[in-house]
Amino acid sequence: MKQLLLITASIILLSASCKKHKTVKPIDQLPPETQTGANTFGCLVNGQAFKPAGAQLMGGALQCNYQFVNSAYYFVLVGRHQSTNSLLTSVGLYTDSLPIQTDNKLVLKMRAKGNPSGDYFKALSASQYEQYETNGTSYIGELCVKKFDSINQIISGTFWFDAVNSNGQKVEVREGRFDVHYTR
Repeated sequence: MKQLLLITASIILLSASCKKHKTVKPIDQLPPETQTGANTFGCLVNGQAFKPAGAQLMGGALQCNYQFVNSAYYFVLVGRHQSTNSLLTSVGLYTDSLPIQTDNKLVLKMRAKGNPSGDYFKALSASQYEQYETNGTSYIGELCVKKFDSINQIISGTFWFDAVNSNGQKVEVREGRFDVHYTR
């Protein structure tokens, strides 16, 4: 009987000392939606969290430009992640010849004059990569500009898109959010 009590007490103590590992959902790894110029960017790519990191030799982990060139406005927002094995992935949003303003919803189409577009880039090796792009038909998305501050050069918003590569493989980008300073 004494042995049974000792075994039972040991089991209770051991189970009490085991900590439950809390699983972090991918969406909880993304930065919060803000509109302060926090220089944040994140999204889910096929359900996995994507945030810029590394990529110092590739133009930086986060790039945002809004420029007036040849009588038209161009917007580029790219988040880059360079892994420890130096392979690069990136998520990009672009407009060609379109002005941006607060509360602006743009349908991401194919990359062409007068269109907004989105893409996902993934390096497979030093010489091989996959490029996924919105195409304006079955692979589209949305860019919602929630704040555009031309004085402080801040742009904030959300995005999502479906993109396809040349082999017909699809990538889903969801829950995208950004709050960045842009350069002119």
